[in-house]
Amino acid sequence: MEWLRIPATDPGKKKSKVTKSPFYFFMMSKKTEWEAAGQWSERKTMEDLVHEAFPIWKSQQAENPEFMAPFIDMHRKWKMEKLGDLENKYDTLGRPLADIEREMARQRKKVADMEREVEETVMKGKQGRSLSKTLFYVGYFNYLCKTDQGFYIPCEGAVVEFSLEKGISRCWQEFLSPLDSIPKGYQYRCTRFSRVSHNLCPEFEKYATDYEQILSSLMQFLSVGQTDKAILPPIYVMPEHEEAAECITQFMMDKARYRESTQQLRVFSLPLLVLNLYNSSPKHSWPIEYLAQYTMEKDPYSHHYHLGCDFHEALENPTHCALSICKRLVFSLSSECCPAHNLPLRPGRHFPPDQSTLSSLSLEDKREMTRTSHVREEGGRINRFVPAVCGVTTVPDDFDREQVIHGEKGAFYPGLHPELRSTYQTVLQAEVEGKSANYTGNTFYTLDTDSDIGVKMGSSMVASQSSSNQYKTNRSTGRY
Repeated sequence: MEWLRIPATDPGKKKSKVTKSPFYFFMMSKKTEWEAAGQWSERKTMEDLVHEAFPIWKSQQAENPEFMAPFIDMHRKWKMEKLGDLENKYDTLGRPLADIEREMARQRKKVADMEREVEETVMKGKQGRSLSKTLFYVGYFNYLCKTDQGFYIPCEGAVVEFSLEKGISRCWQEFLSPLDSIPKGYQYRCTRFSRVSHNLCPEFEKYATDYEQILSSLMQFLSVGQTDKAILPPIYVMPEHEEAAECITQFMMDKARYRESTQQLRVFSLPLLVLNLYNSSPKHSWPIEYLAQYTMEKDPYSHHYHLGCDFHEALENPTHCALSICKRLVFSLSSECCPAHNLPLRPGRHFPPDQSTLSSLSLEDKREMTRTSHVREEGGRINRFVPAVCGVTTVPDDFDREQVIHGEKGAFYPGLHPELRSTYQTVLQAEVEGKSANYTGNTFYTLDTDSDIGVKMGSSMVASQSSSNQYKTNRSTGRY
């Protein structure tokens, strides 16, 4: 195995202490401008140049922060040149610094292009007085788990079309087959994550496997109603979901062997869209994008029904359904942006429908959905290694204790009790002798037969002895 050799720096080479900040490049540009206009003398020092340029720098920065961008780029280029040949310099993981810088530049360009496109889309709709009718698309993609290599194994995707005026107009939802993307050893991790989220598993029978058809239907869904057919509108997702959405959409295009460079599935930031839509109103404005993100993260409709797909509605788990999540994001957006634009809210379009209405699913449909392969949370399964809950059962005021029917051998089986009036040993002895007792048998216990915990009323040894005595008494009388 050849070790990665990183050349050391020359110890005899002196490091330059000159630091050229963005202000330095602004100052030099002003000096060149003043010299061309004959307003600068060669006798003036660098300190004089600082005193002349700094007030202009501060005033321009307060009026228009964007003017600093070219000088920041000059500073970044100067810094990269100062570092030397980045192709032969590496970080602690052995990655060339040049690759890291190129990736950072690509990400910066991507964010800048996204911000510019969102602003232009909103501004175009506002100027044409059609912003309330402009169609946008919100998406969410469920995954079985995230691998150690950063890949999100897909299982479900949903996209919702909406406008400020009409609210939700169309929906697209599909169960995405993971195909061969599950690495060996990830079965348990997928099951563990699915059990506490969307309940889908790798063996689910209703997965769609034809990705060419899946991608074609999604692209057709996105292109309907668009004037520009050359480029697809972006899918807006929450920032914490961008990585998963980009991974799954790329997986869909790869499996469909889609190679078109223009009509690609693109993922944009939803809070950025909310910020621009809200600030486009004449009387409202948010200063930063974080306020829009905070509004979207509230999710006040997380436990509403009649929003998810048939499968999750049948399992009574619409909270983690991709379709339900998309709709709830649109509802949160509408609750802020529609009032800002003086637009009315409609049930089922801008906020959830009436929860008192019955589900449209028939009983046979629910049975069919529940028969499919899925995983459920194990909350309903009894864990016998955990003792019962402590306390005395609360009873209504009209409860008559004299009418309590005490089952045979009830003292030796855990149950509910209305009241404790005597010690555990006394109750057990009274049960053996056939006397009445108010205790119905609820006490803390473990699988350990050497101790009894909880109310600390006696021990399991006493209970075992009393049980043995009662068995002998019953055997002699013929009662069990």
